[in-house]
Amino acid sequence: MHCLVIILIVLASSVAAAQVECVADWECESKYRSGSKCLETGECSNPFVEGCLRTLDPEAHERRHCNSDDKDATNCRLSPFQYPEIRINNQDWETAIIFSWILQICLMEFLDVPVTVGLGSDTAISSFYSTGSAVPYSSKSYAWDAIEKANELGGDCLATEQDCIHVIPDVWLGQRLKWEEEYRDGQIDYIDGNGQVGKISWYIPAFTAARHPFTVTHIGLALDRNRTASLFKRPTTWGDYCDLVSETNCSQPDGIAEAYPEAGDKGKYFADGYIGHFRPTIKNNCTGPENNATCTGHIVNGPCSWSTFLEAQAYYNGIALESDGPELINGGYAYGEMLQIWAAANATKSDVIMWWYEPDSLVEAYRGTDFEFTKIHLPSPSVECRESRTSPEDRCSADPLVRLGGVKGSCDNIPHTTKKAIASSLRDVSLSSEEVDRSPGYYYIRNFNVDELEISDILNEFVKRGRTGQAARDVVCNWVADNADYLKSFIPPSFPRELQYGNDYEENVTIVAQTLGGFAVVFILVSYVITCVKRNALIFVYAQVHFIFAILCGMLLVSVGSIIASLEPNNVNCIARVWLVCLGYTFELAPLIIKVSAMNSLMRASRRMRRVRIKTTALYAKVIFISFLVTIYLVVWTTVDPPRAIKVRTLSDDQTVITEGNSCSSESRYWQLTYNFWEGLLIVWAFVLAFQSRHAKAEFNESRSLGMMTYSHFVFAALRIAILFVFENDPYTRSMTTSFLLSLDVILALCIYLLPKMINSMQSDDDPRLYHVSRSVHKITERVALGHQRGSLEKVGKLIFGDANVSADSDRNSNSESEAREGSLPSAFESSHFTTITKDNPGHSDAAAAADDESDFPNNNRRRRGGHPPPKQMSNPSVTTCTYSSGSEDNILSTTTSSRSEKSRTNNRKRIVTFEGDINIDDQDDDQDDDDGSSNGGDDDDGDEDLRVKLLHREEEIRELKNVVRLLQRANRFQEERIQKSPPPPDV
Repeated sequence: MHCLVIILIVLASSVAAAQVECVADWECESKYRSGSKCLETGECSNPFVEGCLRTLDPEAHERRHCNSDDKDATNCRLSPFQYPEIRINNQDWETAIIFSWILQICLMEFLDVPVTVGLGSDTAISSFYSTGSAVPYSSKSYAWDAIEKANELGGDCLATEQDCIHVIPDVWLGQRLKWEEEYRDGQIDYIDGNGQVGKISWYIPAFTAARHPFTVTHIGLALDRNRTASLFKRPTTWGDYCDLVSETNCSQPDGIAEAYPEAGDKGKYFADGYIGHFRPTIKNNCTGPENNATCTGHIVNGPCSWSTFLEAQAYYNGIALESDGPELINGGYAYGEMLQIWAAANATKSDVIMWWYEPDSLVEAYRGTDFEFTKIHLPSPSVECRESRTSPEDRCSADPLVRLGGVKGSCDNIPHTTKKAIASSLRDVSLSSEEVDRSPGYYYIRNFNVDELEISDILNEFVKRGRTGQAARDVVCNWVADNADYLKSFIPPSFPRELQYGNDYEENVTIVAQTLGGFAVVFILVSYVITCVKRNALIFVYAQVHFIFAILCGMLLVSVGSIIASLEPNNVNCIARVWLVCLGYTFELAPLIIKVSAMNSLMRASRRMRRVRIKTTALYAKVIFISFLVTIYLVVWTTVDPPRAIKVRTLSDDQTVITEGNSCSSESRYWQLTYNFWEGLLIVWAFVLAFQSRHAKAEFNESRSLGMMTYSHFVFAALRIAILFVFENDPYTRSMTTSFLLSLDVILALCIYLLPKMINSMQSDDDPRLYHVSRSVHKITERVALGHQRGSLEKVGKLIFGDANVSADSDRNSNSESEAREGSLPSAFESSHFTTITKDNPGHSDAAAAADDESDFPNNNRRRRGGHPPPKQMSNPSVTTCTYSSGSEDNILSTTTSSRSEKSRTNNRKRIVTFEGDINIDDQDDDQDDDDGSSNGGDDDDGDEDLRVKLLHREEEIRELKNVVRLLQRANRFQEERIQKSPPPPDV
């Protein structure tokens, strides 16, 4: 303690003298190094402010990395890696200061990790790069409270002005209880040596040293070969003892072995049931001149992969000891076997000598006993000896001469007992960081060690040069430069790293992605033009052309989004790509879902003989409402947590190169995942509806194409979600892949759903007038049918044209006779398959005619004019169904009259399906009509006369029916023209 006080006084005097050491810069440069300036205080500045290695060799090294002590970048450079800053306590003695400076130089100049030295407020003067040249001593020897503060702040010492550190570089054994407490409390990482004092050596038990004092030095061991060889016998395994030593082969307990060992215990030197045994072998026998020069005692050596130089130490120091363990190369033992041998020697009180190290749990276990580890003194170590050691590869060579090395490498091992304490927050921050952003600082400090000899050389040079701050920095810097390769060996794998700024968006892949997106846009625009031109084609009429336009609009947005996804991200296009893709898929899938859902409702109602009206305006409103909800979500997303262009770094396969690029991301990933869930819901919804519509009428059945399209959407959506995770740290690959997937998704959807419709519309020669004729037919037919719910259209035609045998099944001759008249029925009704079917007779018959004669006319004319009684109710009235089915070449209007079941009598509904701008299924209940009919009983006395009277009151309806006939004839003429123009079928 007195010596320390004297040293501090001398150093303080040196610092005081240094304050007036110059009046001009040239004095400082001549006295120290180039770069040292004379400060206003009369002190020469530190010449290493720009960096230790740069000062020594400016052409080979850049300026050091900046830390928080630097007010600007005048003397340093800003690192692109942005590693968190580490603070090291310099403590209050020279070796600790030297440790902190070496660490600071290595971390800042080898790895670009910012490091400060000190407790906090004193870092500017304690740093190796401080402007001043004093040797800084900390106010605290062991700042455990400053480590606790660092942990409290999560490792961010820049967030406080209080004492805060991450590393105490030189912790001596006197602090053992304290560091154990800190470790138990989770304040520090596990304690590790810093390279000082720790010891690897030869050890004997204390009782051997007491009985044979010559064994405590290498001189005594080498003095008498016979004595050394006979003292240290060979350990014997359990199996060898029973086979070679035991008279009973361990069939009976003999105080050493309780029984013959199991197969797994034969190679053990100490175990339950076996206390061990040491026996002399022929190698221990020095009797006779031939053995006197070759006999050896036994020493327990470790594996050759350990830092053991035992063979060279024994050979070159003339010590007759040899290891005969199971290791093939050097006769060493495994770790567990060495523990067993020491335990067996203790149990049998046998003399043993072993290569071992401390501190170690085994040493602590026997401390204070008569078998306590006692170190053997070997030749003192030196730098020359250490440099002459055999390499790790040579120590495991099969050639014993290579393993021995030179005589200069036969000294004792280097002591290393001091430790370094690392705050747990430094470890946690490092381990929790992404691999690409992880700092090498913690790992370097963890690996770092400088042995006692090197520190001694630095201190000796420091004393020789006057013990000044300039001398201290110069000595440390020169030592770092001279031992740069050694210090770089502590750098963790894959460091230091190189940072590259990616310009991948200028590559050909980007052009291909943009070209594919442009092709998708052109494909959509062409599809839009074709759809507009062919919008009156029946296949587009059935598909509802306005919905197709909405789908194309959505696909167009997605295609534009795919092009933007291939551009280098910025804040604008990051938002644009999200809006375009989200709204695009919504505009594409929502109309399909609404349309198919309405069609499924239509078909379900038709099977129940119900009439339901669904207006297309209501369907459009649903699509707009869904799109409005998605728009609200996008507005909230853009307002609360908008997608922004952020820096993303990608690590190369060898983890040595970091490529930095831009990527679009919000702070929370739940925004994107929520939209992905919504898109998946739309796809599944559309797929289910497409499956449900598989039994729809052929003209309206799109289940096959919808199913394939939704399946392709599902596959591409799943791939886009997968690449979010697979290429999370590769923004360019993720952007390009997303662009390709979006473009291909749109193109494939067009090919599956719309391309067949366009080809069909272009190949078909349907006259557009057919569409307008069909619409007129539907309008008139619907009004007629609604007004004659229980009437017979055949009877109406008969009464109009005066022909009682007009029907689809009547004589063709009668049809031909009436064809000459304008509005004649036969040709028109033949083409439309106008047929009357009754329950008893599927075709036309007298019974059917009679039933028709007795059936009533329109419901809204139940009240008979002139007091005529209502007609007699039929027990099984017929139902007339008019269905528009323009998908067939020969069928424009199909009207079928079918018998009603008993169940349908009470729910007297009829079905008329049309596609006339709106999808119309009107519900019309005839229960009231049945009640009216049942209240008017009696026979139809007037017969056809009454019917004629009723028709006279329906002249308007008769004119409408004539219009139907005329329109059907026009439709037939159009079809005949088309058939004549079509090529004849091939001759089979």
